[in-house]
Amino acid sequence: MHDEIVKKIIEAINEKEAITSTFPKFSGEGYRTCKIDINNFHEIIRLNDDKRIAFVDGGNAEIIGSANFSLSLIRVCYAIYKNNRKIISKKFEIFAFVQAINKNDEIYYETSFFQTKNFIDFIDLGGISFNSFDHTLMLGVNRVEISNVASAIRRFAELKLAKMVADNRLSDIIVLDGNLQSTLTNESEYLSQLYESCGKNNIILAALSKTNSLFTDNGDLLSAVLSSISKIQSWFYHPIVEIKNTNHKAEMFFAKFHENSRHVFRLEIFNAQKGKAEETISILAGNCADPIFIGYPYGLIEADKTARIGNNEKESLKMMFLVKLSNKNIEKYLNSKNAHDILDRISF
Repeated sequence: MHDEIVKKIIEAINEKEAITSTFPKFSGEGYRTCKIDINNFHEIIRLNDDKRIAFVDGGNAEIIGSANFSLSLIRVCYAIYKNNRKIISKKFEIFAFVQAINKNDEIYYETSFFQTKNFIDFIDLGGISFNSFDHTLMLGVNRVEISNVASAIRRFAELKLAKMVADNRLSDIIVLDGNLQSTLTNESEYLSQLYESCGKNNIILAALSKTNSLFTDNGDLLSAVLSSISKIQSWFYHPIVEIKNTNHKAEMFFAKFHENSRHVFRLEIFNAQKGKAEETISILAGNCADPIFIGYPYGLIEADKTARIGNNEKESLKMMFLVKLSNKNIEKYLNSKNAHDILDRISF
């Protein structure tokens, strides 16, 4: 059986490679794709530049939760590099308590924020509320799981932190983890504020995706197609698509930042700054030579490591809150979600 599965995978890969991809494939309105062309590859010339690059990332973990409330730890950080050396990094933490309430005969998820024990500084996110049938958070047709709200909060916190970096002119370039597309309710407001601050303070805004799932017209992965046809060792590819979608103010590139890298990444630049794209890519490539993950900016590795919330930390916080909540009539609420945990324990 395993051999049959392997055979099927190989056939699927070979079938894609046998078909010539012609255009990238985008869903939604406001995207006019450009034909895949070998002439759209451009060699990356690394620059020795003293510009400061701020890498921004975040992490979140649910500490305790039920079907109608969720307590999560949100952590965001920035790491600033100059001449490929870290100048400073700083992290911010908040507890986000999301609870279901009835508002106008609809169930909404409203959030309260609390500072953590170790960090009195945190990003002021104001009031965040989502309809429990918000289509930007739903999977399928069912009501949004309340624990999913934390990921949206983390994204908003990352954008707020990036704006703080821009407002205080802490760097010349800001690189977000992810992309510049607004896909969540109210996300466009946070992005608009960030765009305004970066424009006013002459700071380049970019975003790099760890993973990408953009396809070609024959169903192949765009990054795999570009990797297979490139004749240059270290390159960026452009143009890919003309974006006229008002929720996606970006110029898009794909890049292989180091000649020894096996990875191709999707990079976006705020479209009002596209004239600075080649310079930004060249500077960013200088941060991609660390063998720990060659071809990926070390600043984003540092930001991810700082923002990540490990299982040990999560379990320690969970135990602390459960002890404090013992005998507080909470078990019947936690039981609404813990059946999977019980089955997992039985399995071992």
